[in-house]
Amino acid sequence: MAILKNSVIVSVWTVVSRWLGFARDLLIANKLGATDAADAFFIALMLPNLFRRLFAEGAFNVAFVPILARHKGVSQEEAMRFANAAFSWLLLVVSMVTVAGVIFMPVLVMVLASGYAALPAKFALAVELGRICFPYLGLITVAAFLGALCNTFGKFAAYAMVPALLNISILVCLFALPGMGADPAWAAAWSIPLGGIAQVAYMLWAARRLGLDLTLAWLPRHADLRTLLVRLGPAVVGVGVLQLSIIIDNSVASHLPGTAVTYLQFANRFYQLPLSVVGIAVATVLLPELAVLLGKGDKKQAASTFTDALAGCLVIALGAAVGMFILAPEMMEVSLAHGAFTPEAARMSAWAMMAFVAGLPAYIVTKVTAPAFFASGDPVRPVKASAVALGVNLVMNITVLLLAQRYGFENVAHVGIAASTAVGGYANAALQWHWLNQRGVLEIDRPKFGRDVVKMLGVAGALAVVLVLGKVFLPYNADWLLVVRIVWLGAMMAVGGAVFAGALEVSGLISLRALARRVRNRRKVTLPGAASGGSGGAAL
Repeated sequence: MAILKNSVIVSVWTVVSRWLGFARDLLIANKLGATDAADAFFIALMLPNLFRRLFAEGAFNVAFVPILARHKGVSQEEAMRFANAAFSWLLLVVSMVTVAGVIFMPVLVMVLASGYAALPAKFALAVELGRICFPYLGLITVAAFLGALCNTFGKFAAYAMVPALLNISILVCLFALPGMGADPAWAAAWSIPLGGIAQVAYMLWAARRLGLDLTLAWLPRHADLRTLLVRLGPAVVGVGVLQLSIIIDNSVASHLPGTAVTYLQFANRFYQLPLSVVGIAVATVLLPELAVLLGKGDKKQAASTFTDALAGCLVIALGAAVGMFILAPEMMEVSLAHGAFTPEAARMSAWAMMAFVAGLPAYIVTKVTAPAFFASGDPVRPVKASAVALGVNLVMNITVLLLAQRYGFENVAHVGIAASTAVGGYANAALQWHWLNQRGVLEIDRPKFGRDVVKMLGVAGALAVVLVLGKVFLPYNADWLLVVRIVWLGAMMAVGGAVFAGALEVSGLISLRALARRVRNRRKVTLPGAASGGSGGAAL
């Protein structure tokens, strides 16, 4: 239950950030619409955003936290010595990569959107915007490092707040700069590095409150630097397969006519909400917990902790997938069909979202299984599973593109591209689950988990019935006033949420009331060696 409690704390801040992100996406849609400028901006943002998701949502934590946690078990001084050595190396490498990325941006755009080569103006705009956005890579790397440090020392809320600062920067820039004569696409691009500066400043402040002051210390022969390097590469692939799949999706989509990249991006933004709130929040808390338990040799408690986290994540993922699949057309129409974003563009985005969310349970399973491999010192298996998933996704994407060009359904081929990502996600989850059981690292109670899965399907089925009946007896009407459409959507989501919460209680899968009590009654934990008073405690 401690995992769920701390995950709720992370999730609360993640929800705040994601709602700000929702407002950000509405403003981007309103200002840029589904246009070539929107496509160019999303391509420009893709690489730094990929690194943001890899670092913010697990890859760096997966490689760094188990090693740091081991040193922390010895002393805070030993942990900070390793942290300083890793930070100094990381800062040098990321600075070099950032400079190289800005210089060679035309090559990167060609890789990310090879279809734009036939559209010189669109290609040039993507390059220019990419050079503005790319320095965010260096900034988010520093912020992510500080976040991993704070997570290991028990302050999970600090880094969970960081994405909100980027969203606030985008909102402010898109509101203010166009009114001063700036092009909306350029305003959106400049908001990215400005948000990164705010994120670094906040995390420096949060780390210092914990008494964790980083210093540059060039220790290339530190015993665990090599271990970190060996684990980091596999971690990026193992945890970031979904983001790598999105890059493949957009590269193939750039060969389609119109603005398929924009449709996929908005669909991706919507289903990322439950993925972040559930899978990523739990994985953030689960990794250090498993690392400590396995380090002590307590496999029984580690297995129990892992199984509870997986069951909790999976049932919420199923509920979110069902709800978003059934309500996708109405969600997109109400949210996006304003300003420069047309109802037709909203409909195209909705179809892509339905395909994406079909794979949501698989994506969340891998967010829980991958940390289990890394916590047990096995970074290779998740990489193998991810390689298979990426191969499945790529083959299906190319097949969809070729069939669309041959039979003339290119205008809806982006839906097939999104579905390819979902299928790849299930291939990844299936392989990781099989190998996790095969290795015997965690002795999972299979009969109990099987019974839980049956209950999960019942909960998801009840939610589906309620939402479908609601749409049948009170059908949505796009001609209603906007406020009426918002009320309709809010009512459907509220009723669905109430049914889902009640079903969770009845099934016994998750007691929301007990969980809420634990979060309210959480204790203050003082870090050993940290400053006393307000700067030395982390709320757990």
